[in-house]
Amino acid sequence: GSEFDAIVCLPDWLSLRHDAKTEGSWPVLHMQGQKVFRWAVGEMPEVAHRAITSAGLTAHDIDLFIPHQANMRITDAMVKSLGLRDDVKIARDIQTSGNTSAASIPLAMEKMRSEGVAKSGELALLIGFGAGLAYAAQVVRFP
Repeated sequence: GSEFDAIVCLPDWLSLRHDAKTEGSWPVLHMQGQKVFRWAVGEMPEVAHRAITSAGLTAHDIDLFIPHQANMRITDAMVKSLGLRDDVKIARDIQTSGNTSAASIPLAMEKMRSEGVAKSGELALLIGFGAGLAYAAQVVRFP
């Protein structure tokens, strides 16, 4: 991603492996929180709209919104920007599970399924993002 420096591990694993000066150092994740927040709320709604349009749908067709569970404020800002219906069910698993990285979307889906919030066949907008500020979005029928 173009914002590769927004979330990094220092020292990086290759340096740790090959550089005697980093011996004994353990890589630690560093994140520029404000930069990541601004990027997510500024860029991800457009990514979501492109996924919806590519599926031949409109925001009004979406039944479930299941974003990467990074931060509740990011989710709330995205919901506001997307123009989804008022009755769209939104994954908010971050409240109980925290940010589980790449597992956050499937864990949030399972919680919505097990609690009876999401029904098989509903249209779900999934959007994820992470290190390097790489991202992906898709619309799927909920299993």
